[in-house]
Amino acid sequence: MYSDIFLAVTALIVALSLLSAKRGVLSAAVATALMVGYLLISQRTTLASMPYVGEVAVLVDLHKLPFIAVSIALGLLVTLYAPRYLEHLKAERWYYLSHVLYVLSFVFIVIFENLIFVFLALELSIITSFLLIWYFGYGNRRMVGLIYFIWAQVGSILFLIGVAASGHFDASTFQATGLASLLVLLGILIKMGTLGVHFWLPYAHAEAPTPLSALLSPVHVGLLAYWLWRLKDGAMWPVEVLYMYGLATAIYGSILVFREVDIKRALADSTIANMGLLVSAASLGGELGYLTMAILFTGHAFAKAAGFMLSGIYIVHIHTRLLDQLKWNTPLLTVGILTFVALSGVFGLTLVGKAFLAIGVPHDAAAVLLLLFALFSTALYNFYLINRIYRSGPAEVNASSDMYIPTLLSALLPYVLLALLPLLWR
Repeated sequence: MYSDIFLAVTALIVALSLLSAKRGVLSAAVATALMVGYLLISQRTTLASMPYVGEVAVLVDLHKLPFIAVSIALGLLVTLYAPRYLEHLKAERWYYLSHVLYVLSFVFIVIFENLIFVFLALELSIITSFLLIWYFGYGNRRMVGLIYFIWAQVGSILFLIGVAASGHFDASTFQATGLASLLVLLGILIKMGTLGVHFWLPYAHAEAPTPLSALLSPVHVGLLAYWLWRLKDGAMWPVEVLYMYGLATAIYGSILVFREVDIKRALADSTIANMGLLVSAASLGGELGYLTMAILFTGHAFAKAAGFMLSGIYIVHIHTRLLDQLKWNTPLLTVGILTFVALSGVFGLTLVGKAFLAIGVPHDAAAVLLLLFALFSTALYNFYLINRIYRSGPAEVNASSDMYIPTLLSALLPYVLLALLPLLWR
């Protein structure tokens, strides 16, 4: 039964994604909305059994649900946001085809239990996003696209080699030691863009077309935190070292924001900081680690997507990305404040995630000190960005409602979900 649901939903989505290359946003939006059909797969379901690869299974459980739901919700919001932006880019309608398949890859990354098929889902995400950067990006987009493609492939292939060397392809029974364990970890960290392997991230996230940035930055790289949390026990990674490495990444990414004069580059650097928090969260033990990671992922995803969508409004309506030129009116300033306060963790869903991260800090003076710096720096850069935008001064910016409404909804969701958290917790 569940395998039939999977195949039927996938066939419909692929058919509608192909139709969207001709029909545009309506087909793309319906295809993205249909992805909720995967949530019906409430128990482990075998799709096939293959030589060497083993059982190809899918599963949607409570641990996977937030990541799938956020991917679909943001995929739909960005789809509705995109038409005016794509007019600005003079983009062909096949953009929607690649966009739908890109969002579908997020769902596949999470629901597959066979790690070889997780790798294949990662490949789908790389190919679709690379095409969008190559054809519709900014600046030296083809060089940026190649840098992104190479680094993304290196991360995926290291992950694949590590999984293959471990001999354990099913996530529920995954075990790895030595080099195999190290390769899987390194592959995940490269794809998350953490400290030392982050060089590709600011270029790709800043120069991608903005609807892609709104998904690439908070969702695509963030989903790997789920697999970091899921595989850490079987791979026996040094979790206290990972916790401190994540905090160091958060501090470093926050510092990078202060060098930027371009809002998309600043948001890209802030993604490095937030990936650091996710690494630290994923390294925590038990349900605390999961809750911390899921809450931080969700809060960051909606707020960061809103930040990139806000930058897209500026690009379309006043033709600039420079922080000192981002004039505001009341609606845009409202979205900016909602976005950056949510990202800071002073209020909104990220506040709870940061509190849980502090609860799980190892009993080590260096870890406590790093945590304090990480919590402070990841809040400070957001107020710095609010100040930079506010200082540019007011002006009439007639943002179109079809861009503004999805941006506002994305900015509001961290606060709405905070209010609903007690109900969701039960």
